Amino acid sequence: MEKRAPLPGSGTAARRGHGSRWFALLTGTALLALSALNDRAVAQPFDAPTTLFGTRGVIATPSARMAPDGELSVGASFLQNNQHYNLGFQALPWLEASFRYSGLQHFDPDYKVYFDRAFGLKMRLWNEGDWMPAVAVGIDDIIGTGVYNGEYLVASKNFFGDLDTSIGLGWGRRSGAAEITNPLALVFPSFKNRVSYYGQAGGADFNAFFHGEKVGVFGGAVWHTPLEGLSLLVEYDSDRYAQESATGNFTPRSQVNYGISYALSAETQLGLSWLYGKSVGGNFALRLDPVHSQYPQKIEAPPPAFTARTDEQQRAALTELLAQRDPRRAQASRLRQSRNADRNNFIDGLWRLGGDYRDVEVRQGVLDLTVTGTVSETRCTATARLMQGVPTYLIRIRLHDGSGRRSASCAVPHSVEAPLVSAAFLTESDMGPLTPAAFQIDTIDASAGATDGDPQARAKAIRAALTAENIFVMAVSVADSDLTLYYANYHYQVESDALDRIVRVLSKEAPPNVERFRLIAVNAGVPVQEFDVLRSPAERSYQQEDQLLGRALTITPPAMNQPVLADAAADIYPRFTWGLYPQLRQALFDPNRPLGIQFVAAAGGGVELAPGLSLMGSVDVSIFDTFDTGRTSDSLLPHVRSDFLKYFSKGKTGIGDLEADYRFRLTPTLFGRVRTGYLESMFAGAGGEILWRPENARWALGADIYEVWQRDFDRLFGLQHYRQTTGHVSLYYDSPWYNLDFQLRAGQYLAGDRGVTFQITRRFSTGVEIGAFVTKTNVSAAQFGEGSFDKGIIIRIPLGWVAPLETQSQIAMDLRPVQRDGGQTLGGDATLFDETRMTSEGEIFRSAPQMAGR
Repeated sequence: MEKRAPLPGSGTAARRGHGSRWFALLTGTALLALSALNDRAVAQPFDAPTTLFGTRGVIATPSARMAPDGELSVGASFLQNNQHYNLGFQALPWLEASFRYSGLQHFDPDYKVYFDRAFGLKMRLWNEGDWMPAVAVGIDDIIGTGVYNGEYLVASKNFFGDLDTSIGLGWGRRSGAAEITNPLALVFPSFKNRVSYYGQAGGADFNAFFHGEKVGVFGGAVWHTPLEGLSLLVEYDSDRYAQESATGNFTPRSQVNYGISYALSAETQLGLSWLYGKSVGGNFALRLDPVHSQYPQKIEAPPPAFTARTDEQQRAALTELLAQRDPRRAQASRLRQSRNADRNNFIDGLWRLGGDYRDVEVRQGVLDLTVTGTVSETRCTATARLMQGVPTYLIRIRLHDGSGRRSASCAVPHSVEAPLVSAAFLTESDMGPLTPAAFQIDTIDASAGATDGDPQARAKAIRAALTAENIFVMAVSVADSDLTLYYANYHYQVESDALDRIVRVLSKEAPPNVERFRLIAVNAGVPVQEFDVLRSPAERSYQQEDQLLGRALTITPPAMNQPVLADAAADIYPRFTWGLYPQLRQALFDPNRPLGIQFVAAAGGGVELAPGLSLMGSVDVSIFDTFDTGRTSDSLLPHVRSDFLKYFSKGKTGIGDLEADYRFRLTPTLFGRVRTGYLESMFAGAGGEILWRPENARWALGADIYEVWQRDFDRLFGLQHYRQTTGHVSLYYDSPWYNLDFQLRAGQYLAGDRGVTFQITRRFSTGVEIGAFVTKTNVSAAQFGEGSFDKGIIIRIPLGWVAPLETQSQIAMDLRPVQRDGGQTLGGDATLFDETRMTSEGEIFRSAPQMAGR
């Protein structure tokens, strides 16, 4: 689209009569008077209706109210010659984001229905108090054609619990009625001038925001009636629809709107309105909650019961584990463990004094105990008394809480009497910290676990039990007090659910002398993460229905040398996989056909030949589509993406991908991948990536590079002449703020343009991920074409969130306002971060509530 001259009403509005001033004065006076009557803060946020434009407000005007944190909403609305389809997201508790796709009839002579895209933001400046209202500021059309350009400042106050009022100032198209002088122009004269153009999509006109000689005053009220779910609405809208009036689309007769809103359920809202004195309007909103699981109970067998050992078995296993901490005396300690009553007396004494030890360590003659309970001189003295008469170099005992804020220290009272406990297990040399809480044990009356037998029989029983829990066991080994298990989780969407079931199975099947479970997650034959679970703290956690995390679980990178897994390779490979699945492709926001869809039946398969090495491919067949192939690309750049409809119309049956992959590790935290073949539907080539994911770090650093050739449109084996080198350096950050994930990529894109991509998403414990991205390259807006630069919305919805199924499948959508060729990346060029995220420390702790004993 070309830029167009401003339509009437899009610039500075003409001065209107005195009636609007009286409206503003009376409305403001009434609001202040009611505020004086209300001397309390609203305990709960007011559940405001969803407006015609997808934001929280009244009917067509916004309010300062916000949706519950994380809420995702979709909806539609209509009035005469106008239709709106909207997507809303409560990105943060104080930040609302919205996307609107509007169809306007009789608006542009070039189109039967002119479709407009608009992004909006609303930010709450402060919440409601006893006297102060909640206040928010918003922009209706940050990046769009400017049809709905407008900004506002709005205040909301609740009265008597069921009446919510709002009043605001509007700029841009919201300044058409009830005008007063722009308060910003009184301070900054440059804000007096506002010249707005529409027609060139994709740019943000920051010089127009909050500019204009006049601002409009709007306001409204929502009354929650005694009838459950029913609300009555009234508002004064300062938008005179000047552009619509000039083109014959819509002309208001009045600025007052009336409506009713009815909540069919907590998720569904219906609205019916009488708008602008001449049109019936209606709206529908579906509100979704990504924060909580929609189906806590899946169509899945419940996890097995947890089996705890007897007190005697726990003590024996702990004693053996402690003995292994001192290699020089390990053999002698094992010989004495069955008859060393003194040592057992010491351990029993520690349990009686607290039973909450998280760490035991010897440092230069000091027995250092980290505890979660009481830290006092009295407890320290009582602990030291247990060591009386021990012939060892230990001279002091120190208790502390791990943070350094609480500690107590006391001397060990030695005597010449016979020792109460052997100190063989308290040797300092080569004894590292024992974490977490080896002594944290409660008495549990349970069976001893699996019966004794030969190692092969026990390993077979473990494999069978975990296979029944949909866990693929690659190798298992028992040595001394450690059980090492290599597993792959292809079933559970949350890794902590897989860990929970593994621990429950091992609690029954593992020998009672095993105190530590070493669970090593494997992806494509490559170990990616090790989870060490101490059995005694796990038994305490499951008994108390407490969380397993923090008490029994330690996360570390796997060692490079994995002999047990290597020895099992002959029994694992080659390994074949296959699947049949549906696909849905969409072509959105084409002016001639706003929604094009294609239903596809796809079949995929692969074979893992060796650890990390695999061959895979997929074919798909179009079942039905509504794609409009009549519109050809006018891009000035190489057509790396804008010809996508040719691929899926001429290649209705084609090869999705056919490639060889090799994944590997260079260090415990440095992952690599190389791949070659037909990498995606539009490009073939070869290349790879590396990812450095430091231990215990929230950030990761990656790099990728590929040499690619464009495929023929029939998506078979032929190649076109276009060739390009593409690659990026990527920085990832999993922030602690609201589970926000940041990604910054810089490099060369498929069309040869160079620039950066910034992406921000919010990932919930349910696996739902919502965010946005923006890419700016060295291509000018004129050369890029419609949209000016690449940007879009990211939505990832696990299938297990929308249906009561346990699966790792998800619905993935990248919604671009328009598909162009600038800033385009190769499909699957940087996947290692996502492949390792499921077992990452951040993801495990994000799903921590799901690790509670059940």
